Amino acid sequence: MSRFTTLLMRRFRTVRTCWLAGCLCAAAHSGKARFHVLIDTDGAADDLRTICMLLGNREVEVLSVTASEGALTPAGAARQATALLRHFHHEGIPVGTGRLLGVPPPAWRSHSEAACWGDTACLTVSPQQAADLLVRTIENEDERVTVVCLGTLTNLHDALEGRPELKERIERVIWYSRSAQPLQGANYDADPVSAGRVLASGIPVRIISANRQHPLPVDGAYLEAISGIEGEYARHIVRMHGNGAYRPAVASGHMQAWDDWTAVYLFAPELFDSVAVAPAVSAHRPADAPSVARATDAIVRILTGRPDSESRVFCGFPEDPGLYAGDVAPAVRDAIARHGRSEWRAGVLANELHGHLGIYAIVGVKMGIRAREYFNIGVDDIEVTSYAGLQPPVSCLNDGLQVSTGATLGHGLIRVPTDRDVRPEATFAFKGRTLRLKLKPAYAQQIRRDVEEGIRLHGNLTEAYWMHVRTLALRYWQTFDRHELFEMQEDGTSGLPVQPSLME
Repeated sequence: MSRFTTLLMRRFRTVRTCWLAGCLCAAAHSGKARFHVLIDTDGAADDLRTICMLLGNREVEVLSVTASEGALTPAGAARQATALLRHFHHEGIPVGTGRLLGVPPPAWRSHSEAACWGDTACLTVSPQQAADLLVRTIENEDERVTVVCLGTLTNLHDALEGRPELKERIERVIWYSRSAQPLQGANYDADPVSAGRVLASGIPVRIISANRQHPLPVDGAYLEAISGIEGEYARHIVRMHGNGAYRPAVASGHMQAWDDWTAVYLFAPELFDSVAVAPAVSAHRPADAPSVARATDAIVRILTGRPDSESRVFCGFPEDPGLYAGDVAPAVRDAIARHGRSEWRAGVLANELHGHLGIYAIVGVKMGIRAREYFNIGVDDIEVTSYAGLQPPVSCLNDGLQVSTGATLGHGLIRVPTDRDVRPEATFAFKGRTLRLKLKPAYAQQIRRDVEEGIRLHGNLTEAYWMHVRTLALRYWQTFDRHELFEMQEDGTSGLPVQPSLME
């Protein structure tokens, strides 16, 4: 069998596997999010799992996170949410803090306080008020939003009290409460007044409850089911429940899916029975034991996401080293393990477009992926202004930026002003906010020294020089960490402050 035939058969097997897994390779999809979500949390363990599910699925665009009183104080829940977003490098998702209710803390407050959703070193929590953030987020969003409430309805009530017309911009509220008929449970009992007013507002509210006769335990079997999922979101759930403060509750059998059911309902409403409670309010709970048994599979699918949400032609992106050039092949698996599939995919496509392995093309790829990660968005969602000019080598940054963000010349989403100093820097505009990324001087100096060494050894623009550049680009592709590579600043907005370590 010829090498061509062998490679063709490999690709056939890959495509066949995607098809069997449910990837509709022939079906067009925009890659845009289906659900535009605002999350409200009180900082409980089930909130952590739910937020990870929503953040990790490309069909969801998480617009903001607000904190209400419950398992933690609003300030404590905001701190947990901020730490979690930083852990995933989604600093661009804003966090707001709700008001204190003056109610006695729940029995599980100390247990929730012992958990740590992310690194809190040098952590600064935004002083934004939750109601103000909700108003601003809903006003700035073109699509109607879904509000997923994992605690009380206090913050939503406060936002609507000042701006009742915003209810027309809310498609639905998905709220967890232990019971809908009668209304009871911690998320209702802590603030029944706000709950009553939101339920009477005319906004479609879906009250989600667990099936108490058929609970879904978050135990060893649950963690084993999601432990095989690639991606940091599933890994973080397993790590937090297997080794952290939540481990005793998991080991004792106390931990169950509660707020988790809101995410399951968003993606798999067919698993739920529905009962009308009021003209705009309905109650939903897992229908029966078989539905609960299927819920773990639904959670796995949510955390897994689409097989390749970024591609329009491929069904899965080639990762077999045998499909790559001889010097690139050894880097494939290491680069994917270090930097993820999105960066690898963009790097491959950018270099093919660029015509050779280019140093600044690689820097542009990492810059664009970092900007998308900051806001936690997909491709073709952001406007880019590049200050790399139109003259190589720095202008090569533009190719990497276009491929990694989808902000191409054809889409009219990138511009390159030529009346300013040329530098490896770009701004990324998203829904009224602007993030500025600039290659740190230490990395720019390293690139300059390495290239100058190539000129000294091989002459300028010789064949040997270009091989030297290729070697450098491949090395940088593997070793440059996009989380350390850039100076970052969000200009004139209310987004999360950038970690100090990234501003050095």
